[in-house]
Amino acid sequence: MKRLYLMRHAHSPTTMEAGVAKDALRPLSDEGREDARWMAAELARLGCAPSLILHSPLLRAVQTAAEVASILKPAGGREAFAPLDNTRSADEVEVEISARAASVDEVLAIGHQPQIGEIAALLGRSSFEMRPATIVAIELSPMPRVLWALSPERPR
Repeated sequence: MKRLYLMRHAHSPTTMEAGVAKDALRPLSDEGREDARWMAAELARLGCAPSLILHSPLLRAVQTAAEVASILKPAGGREAFAPLDNTRSADEVEVEISARAASVDEVLAIGHQPQIGEIAALLGRSSFEMRPATIVAIELSPMPRVLWALSPERPR
């Protein structure tokens, strides 16, 4: 893997607002769906072409991945990736992403805070404000370096 895009899931309502009993069942809001598609279009505009999307198994990340994949159409598709469930350390998840995506040039990983921000900080040696739908692009070879960070700030 040469390039890793780390994305926080897009906006979702609270469990109370969504009327669900568990955090894992929180869906995306309409704003979140729109932001996910907009961010995917921005990735494409920047010439980014992840061929694989790995995402947390929690509903809001699954839905973010579906919206993003509808725009980017990654050749390797998208898959639920348990290490991105926000329960493991950044070190552990980074190793698992690298192992899973070793043969892929560009990967988009969609997860949750604080885990996704911790992975970005680990690889980029800097902290990032990871608001919903924010993406951090990291070049992994030969030495990891942050290329850019982008949040869905646009006219509504």
